[in-house]
Amino acid sequence: MKTQVFLTGLLVSTGIVSAAPIKEATFPEVSRYYEGVVDSLLSPDNPFPDRYKPLAFDICWAQRVLSPQQIQERGLRQLPFHYYPSVTFVCAQFDFQIADTVPPRLIQLSNCLLSRYLRTNSVPYVTALSTNQVIAQAEKYCDLIGCPVPATMNVREVSFQGEERNCWVVRWTPSVNGFPFDEFDTSCAQHVTVHFHERYGFVWYSSLSDYPPPKSTEVKITKEAAIAKATKAAPLIQRSPYYLQCRRPGFAVSDVYSAELLIAAPNWLLNPQRAIWLRNNPPDETRLCWVVTFSSVYTRKTDPDEVLIAPMFLVYIDAATGEIVGANFT
Repeated sequence: MKTQVFLTGLLVSTGIVSAAPIKEATFPEVSRYYEGVVDSLLSPDNPFPDRYKPLAFDICWAQRVLSPQQIQERGLRQLPFHYYPSVTFVCAQFDFQIADTVPPRLIQLSNCLLSRYLRTNSVPYVTALSTNQVIAQAEKYCDLIGCPVPATMNVREVSFQGEERNCWVVRWTPSVNGFPFDEFDTSCAQHVTVHFHERYGFVWYSSLSDYPPPKSTEVKITKEAAIAKATKAAPLIQRSPYYLQCRRPGFAVSDVYSAELLIAAPNWLLNPQRAIWLRNNPPDETRLCWVVTFSSVYTRKTDPDEVLIAPMFLVYIDAATGEIVGANFT
């Protein structure tokens, strides 16, 4: 199948796209892929069938999206889509966001024209599909674009966006031995997500599934022991340079909000020599952690009209060793 052949080359670099940073040579490959996949993603009822097949097909434009680390280094204020540097190719009415990695990888595909139409179309829509049918259709779209849902992914969400676009949303997230992955940092949360309209077809695909599984999911540290250790460590978060760049002083750690077992990538935030604040690549490892979350209160005076949102503090304790492997805050 032409679609799968192209995407295999794009994802694992079999010679169709060389294992090198994305260059202009990628343009015709994206173009050919688009021509091979567009018909299968569109419904016969699509309101703009002629707009997806211009006579002289070509890439309209490409835009490079910097990683969070690159944005910080250059003092910019651009909000990244993902933690990878990436390039967005616009082919007729579809956007392709491709991670500028070795090899390049498709991480987002959007039917822009249909998405815009659905946002302005206020006609109520009555759904006809069952939950199982919705999941099956979303899986079919993943197969059609050449990116089947990984076996490690489980259905996390099936919802209908009736108020905005009348679209179904299906989201898969990974787990190992029943333990889910941490999703606190949404820019690198592991997932596969598909949006589609029952009548008009495919709308949106997004995927990040590159975190390695933990070497062990053994739990030797009790919840109580993890909370006790995290309680001592949480105030140290406010001394980190990352916190001081984002938050004002004067907050005090308050109560334990939650403590749950999640698979997370260590960021060593409390260790200045190893701290990772903004990721530019997938992590080398993950750990099963007790993620202990604390609320906080402001201890200083505020102006009468001033409203402060107190941060939450998170401490990550290795569930097997008791080592503090990371921390974070809102």
